[in-house]
Amino acid sequence: MKAFNMCNELKKLSKNYSWLKDVDCCSLMCAIFNLEDAYKNYFAKRSSFSAFKNRFNRQTYRTNYIRSSYKGYQYSNIEINLERKKIKLPKLGIIKIRGYRNLNKIDGRVINATVIREKTGKYYVSVVVDEKKNVKEKINPTSIVGIDLGVNDLVVTSSGEKYSNNREIEKREKRLKRLQRKLARQKAGSNNYNKTKTKIAIVHSKIKNARKHNIINIVNKIVEENDIIVSGKLKVKEMSKNHTLAKSILDASFNKICELIKWKAKEKGKYYYQVDTYFPSSKKCSHCKELTSATNNLSIRVWECEKCGNTNDRDINASINIMFEGINLHYQY
Repeated sequence: MKAFNMCNELKKLSKNYSWLKDVDCCSLMCAIFNLEDAYKNYFAKRSSFSAFKNRFNRQTYRTNYIRSSYKGYQYSNIEINLERKKIKLPKLGIIKIRGYRNLNKIDGRVINATVIREKTGKYYVSVVVDEKKNVKEKINPTSIVGIDLGVNDLVVTSSGEKYSNNREIEKREKRLKRLQRKLARQKAGSNNYNKTKTKIAIVHSKIKNARKHNIINIVNKIVEENDIIVSGKLKVKEMSKNHTLAKSILDASFNKICELIKWKAKEKGKYYYQVDTYFPSSKKCSHCKELTSATNNLSIRVWECEKCGNTNDRDINASINIMFEGINLHYQY
């Protein structure tokens, strides 16, 4: 049976199951169409077989925007008032919201809204809006920076600036271990068990938010000050096979930094390039371009070039090489 036919069966089902009337009808139809997509992806071997949602995990539902008119009055089931910080949702009514600090109104057509309940017990609403955005023309570049991503220093620029890695997991690892040991001793499904699970989710949420805040501040500063930004293309999955550094590599969120730089540079009409994964940025002397094998040892942070005698900081030298390679890429395009 197709999703469209299943939606027609909702009226009959609501007579037998009265609790279906407690929720928004659009959300029920969205769930049916999501189910159809899940089966299509499964039979096309694009995903695994869909499973029921766990009521203790992240919960979401989506409802579509409907607009109609009656006796000259325009009615819509989703209404957003950012000045009064309120949103109207079907069956839920008018709810106070937080966020959207830089907006007074939404210029565009609302498509749908997704209500999310996180494991921490907090509720969020995500609204999809179709709006026309004027894409900025590419600017005439006057400055360039190469950045090297690492574990000790999260970002090192070719100008010698270093941004420290806050290591958010290490800061809260002791508390996480304590809570996880406590959870292991409790009876699964009990009230105390669920309370401890919520506490663990709150710690993970703090780690995620602190990491995101640090990354956004770094990316904003780099994109604001430079017209061309160049970084390496890292294969995090392969890098994380190093079990000694795997936790630190995943905590650093290298791909997230690259994605943010790409997005923000495009928004401002600036340029972002990524050099090849196997470009020898750490092995090449930025002064004479001589290659060395000394940097194969990750513990060596400063090395002296055998040809020109220049003393190189491992990370700054790599970022300078990335910057020069970025110049070549810019003029190739």
